[in-house]
Amino acid sequence: MKRFTSFLLVLALLLGGEAFAAGEGVGFIPATGEDAADPFASAEPAASAAPEASPEAAQPASYVPTDVDPASVTYPVECEPEEYIVRAGLFYGSTALASANLQNFDGSGYMFGWYDKDGVFTAVGYTSQERITTFSDRNMYVKDSTYYDSMGPSGATSIGAYHVQTPDSYPTYQAALAAAGAYTSAFPAYINGEWRVRAGSYRSSGAASEAAASLGVPNGTVVGASNTCYTVAVTPTGTIIFEFDNGGDRFGIRPIGSEEPVTWHKGYKWAGGFEYKRNSSGSLVVINVVEIGDYTKGVIPYEIGTNWTEEGTKVGAVCASSYVVFNKNRHSAYGFDVCNTDHCQVYQGLNRATAQSNAYCDAVAGLAMFYDGKICDTVYHSTNGGYTEDAVNVWGVDYPYLKAVPDTYEDLDRAQYGRWSYTYTGEEIARVLNQKNYSIGTVTKAWVEKFTPAGNVYTVSFMDASGKKLSFSKEAARTILTSSSLGKGTRSQRYTISSGTVDIVAGESGTSISASTAQVIGADGSVQGLRNPGEVYVLTASGTDVLRSESTSGVFVVSGTGWGHNVGLSQWGSRGRAEAGWDYVSILEYYYTGAKVMNIQEVLGR
Repeated sequence: MKRFTSFLLVLALLLGGEAFAAGEGVGFIPATGEDAADPFASAEPAASAAPEASPEAAQPASYVPTDVDPASVTYPVECEPEEYIVRAGLFYGSTALASANLQNFDGSGYMFGWYDKDGVFTAVGYTSQERITTFSDRNMYVKDSTYYDSMGPSGATSIGAYHVQTPDSYPTYQAALAAAGAYTSAFPAYINGEWRVRAGSYRSSGAASEAAASLGVPNGTVVGASNTCYTVAVTPTGTIIFEFDNGGDRFGIRPIGSEEPVTWHKGYKWAGGFEYKRNSSGSLVVINVVEIGDYTKGVIPYEIGTNWTEEGTKVGAVCASSYVVFNKNRHSAYGFDVCNTDHCQVYQGLNRATAQSNAYCDAVAGLAMFYDGKICDTVYHSTNGGYTEDAVNVWGVDYPYLKAVPDTYEDLDRAQYGRWSYTYTGEEIARVLNQKNYSIGTVTKAWVEKFTPAGNVYTVSFMDASGKKLSFSKEAARTILTSSSLGKGTRSQRYTISSGTVDIVAGESGTSISASTAQVIGADGSVQGLRNPGEVYVLTASGTDVLRSESTSGVFVVSGTGWGHNVGLSQWGSRGRAEAGWDYVSILEYYYTGAKVMNIQEVLGR
């Protein structure tokens, strides 16, 4: 239930509303893919007590639920969210919209106003129309509910940006709405803290001036084409029903008519409200302003799916919440917290959500991971192949809760890219490196030079016939061989390099033995071939050294397990633990060393 608190003093708002002042983390890896742009024995669970999800907040002294008749409300009215608010960018940059259409799915009508930085919505007007379109105050066309910011098709209706404004201001929205009924084609507007009435719709100021008398507003003022104004029209007809110009404030729309309204926008169903910000060209940046629990409902279907166990889904929801809190203002340049693509985490509203997945998200709404009172960057990956990795060994930054832990619960045969292998020629490797601005001739040797204590790749090296050597460490050791043109690359930090002819090398002197004849003696006295030299250490004249394989045939086989950066939580490992009976708190606190599941509002106070 959403809550509204009426202002006691209208004067404060009339003197000017508060403008919203907007203030990039590592993205998540979906279980079915690390990146859509990419062409390609554990500890027992400890007993745990699940923290409480967001409690039902106490209602203020006076409040208005979202399913109230909006005509009965005294405006302005303030809507205070119950949970932490997320601003998710839906359309921005090159995808910003000339117009933004909304249609009620669950609910009827909308309130108009703005959101402050904490997500509190101030409403200054409303409509009972269920299909509305918002655009910048400029000349538009509409035909068959499609809007055009240039010449529309034959038969399109023109929507002019110029109007005649009446001389009077009004004390309430309802008064302005009633006054508009006395004029031809008139509508209420909220302009710099005042309710006004505007009439007509013309494509030039001259045309509006000429029409003033016929509109019944001979003493009116021609207004329009403001670079800070937003226009709202009925979608099918283009009839203007409201304008908002509060001196540069963003424009907000809050769906109403239901306890938990859901709204269609561009083919997707969204919880929460919408915020529009004009860019320099007049197009609209579209932002979904949504409570964090509802936000996770739009992440889970796309990041892990809706067929996971209850505990596994709860894990995903808490990670999604933690990530978005940690990355607040990641996209502040655009005016929102996170985007809705895999650059942050995939968020596409409620289309794929199920009653079950929503219930699991509700059960952990408002919970996140904290370490020493600070929100955690809950990065995760699809699979790691047996061991996660210290963040410092991948990104060079040491997080106390992102430490390497063994992981034996992953089903690598079911997971996409759980096991993988690609073959390169020396010419191909050279081409990939040169395309990435690293100069080298045809590669004749390739090897993993250094493994981490967890057995993941730390440094990979390449050498050409002239002896030139290039080495790449940490995350670059995973990404350097990835080539979209070749359609192959290293999928994780856990791999080996071999070929038909391989030397097993130890020490700086490069003393080598044949890979085909190398054998090791196990603890039980068994003798077997050496399958993974990178996990074997030997004593050399200069001390302990890890064995490494150097391909000398000019053909290199890169084989590995896992998909992702190996840091933090494994989605498939989490799923396996949940299926084995671990609860969500135990799973999260296993992967994020020393971190605790806590309530966001209790820790952060908001």
